[in-house]
Amino acid sequence: MAKSAQINRKRILLLALLGAAIVGIFSILFLVSDRVNRKARADFELATSYYREAQNSQGEKKREECSRAKNLYQDILGRLLVRDKKKVLFYLGASLYCLEEYQEAARAFQRFVDKYGGDYFSPLVEARLASCYEEIGEFEKAIEVYEIALGKDPEGPLGPEVSLGIARCLELQGKLQEAERRYQELISRYPLSPEKEIAAARVQHLKAEGHGS
Repeated sequence: MAKSAQINRKRILLLALLGAAIVGIFSILFLVSDRVNRKARADFELATSYYREAQNSQGEKKREECSRAKNLYQDILGRLLVRDKKKVLFYLGASLYCLEEYQEAARAFQRFVDKYGGDYFSPLVEARLASCYEEIGEFEKAIEVYEIALGKDPEGPLGPEVSLGIARCLELQGKLQEAERRYQELISRYPLSPEKEIAAARVQHLKAEGHGS
């Protein structure tokens, strides 16, 4: 009986030590994670200041600031224990687009869509992804993604921009009658948008070239 009680005391002691060890490990992980995430937030703000400075710059200065932002965003994404990488991924794509690295920008935006497809900002990211495809001449892919973005919020602020992208890609593919139809739809649907003036000019151009209806 005494031997049994001694064994039980040892088990309790071992369990207590194990519990204390687990608590200690989690405490250390929490402290490390907190430090990592505070550093990531500070670096994100710094990288975003570079990106915003680039938007107000021209030429080599713009490229330099975008490159600094890109490198820091990539560094943050590569860190373990960083909890929120959503904004980092978006701004990485934007920085790559700024540098005209459209293939890499498309990969970043696609990663965002794959991971955060239901996010409020996903139509904006999809519009930027489609724009990347357009820049590298993958017009069919661009149209497909533009259509997805348009379908999510046709009356939203991105509607005119995305509609113009679809019509423009159709025109670049040589599908001129379809392009004119989409330009006309844009003019009717978004009569107060700046894109309406661009669409009207393209319709006039197509008609002058003998391609209009």
